[in-house]
Amino acid sequence: LIVLTGCAKIIDPKTGQIFDNMIIYWGDKWPFGQEGWFSTFIVWPLAQLMNFFAQRIGAALSILVVAILIKLITLKLSIQATVQQQKMQLIQPEQARIEQKYRGRTDENAKMQQAMEIQKLFEKHEIKPMKAMGGAFLQIPIMIAMYQAVMRANEIITGTIFGQSLEATPLEGFKQGNKVYIIIFVLMVIAQATSMFLPQYLLKKKTKNYGGPKPAQAANPNTMMFFSLFMITWFALRWGVGMSLYWMINAVTQLAQTLYIQNKYGSQA
Repeated sequence: LIVLTGCAKIIDPKTGQIFDNMIIYWGDKWPFGQEGWFSTFIVWPLAQLMNFFAQRIGAALSILVVAILIKLITLKLSIQATVQQQKMQLIQPEQARIEQKYRGRTDENAKMQQAMEIQKLFEKHEIKPMKAMGGAFLQIPIMIAMYQAVMRANEIITGTIFGQSLEATPLEGFKQGNKVYIIIFVLMVIAQATSMFLPQYLLKKKTKNYGGPKPAQAANPNTMMFFSLFMITWFALRWGVGMSLYWMINAVTQLAQTLYIQNKYGSQA
């Protein structure tokens, strides 16, 4: 997926700065035929959107506005995916009973009967597994697109927050004792952790209220989230603080989206 989205090389490894020819300025012509499809149709429009808003409300608020717009555009798909995922979690005890019923039977007839019973269970609860994948499928391309847009949009590169450049990295901020960079980075980590683990807590609480025996789990579901949080923290230290600002805003909007879905659509799961 990362290869398909065209993860372009935009930073000069010698200087740590964006290549001059990769910077997107307000008023630049649409680079149709000059860059890959991902950059042309997704990254470039996002960068220009940030440039447009940054000229009017500042770089930091520009990132906020674009992040909210993306959430609004993907909200319907996110709602569908979240509701479907919760339904799949809630029916795990029933699914486990069906799997236990046919455990040890390897004949084709038993496999077919098991598949039919699970399919009927899905139909009973109106579960469509493909819809549950929609939100997760979009996360990586959106993250890559926003990373490139934040790093390439000239108005963001040259923008400031509380008088501090968005181009510097949080790692430089820690070395210099820059409170603005340190606070943004710490708040980003807290926001990311909350947005990742709160849905699990809410789902666990709902599953407990739902009742029924708990299915055995082969692995700790939090392992992947801890790994993701570690990777985001690692990259954020070395990328421009503008990216930390985006990740913080994105996490807060994700948290708001989670609470909204739980409150409005939780009864559907």
